[in-house]
Parts: sequence; structure tokens; C-alpha cells
Amino acid sequence: MAQGRPKAAAKRPKAAAAAAAAARSARGPRKGGRTIAPKKLRVIQQQKLKKRLEVGIRMRIERETVQRAQGALPKKLALVTAPKAGRDSAKKGRA
Repeated sequence: MAQGRPKAAAKRPKAAAAAAAAARSARGPRKGGRTIAPKKLRVIQQQKLKKRLEVGIRMRIERETVQRAQGALPKKLALVTAPKAGRDSAKKGRA
């Protein structure tokens, strides 16, 4: 049989615990996806196919919308595209 009383677990002071919690929330949202990647090859292939189909469908819808808008307007429709992110565009913006 054990002798004496059991040792108490070391507890953090309340101020230190509150400071640690504040530091965690001050970091903000984390980068990256929140899904756990599946380990099964079939599921991975299904996800890739689904993603490719979604992209294709979205691009086709956008293309059809632009064509309809161009056909309905008397003036030519000018599309505005975002500049590609990269070092070259950042340098040009500063100059």
C-alpha cells in the first residue's frame, strides 16, 4: 500500500493560463485547408475528378455568360482580369 498522500498535479496560476489563452486567440486564423486527406487511392482519384469537373463546369458557365453579354450589348464588352501574383507585378507596382 502507498504511504503518504498523493502528489497534486502542478497547476498554472490563473493569470498565466489567461495569458496563454489570449496568445492563442491573438494569432488569428490558421492557413491551409481543414480537411484530412484520405489514404485510399480510389477516394483521392474521385476527389480529383470531381474537382476537375467543377472547374470545367464553372469555366463553361463563365464563358457562356460572357458570350451572352457580348451579344446583347451594342458595344464590345471588355473583361477585367486580376494581375497574376508574383514578384514581377509587385516590382512594377512600386516603380
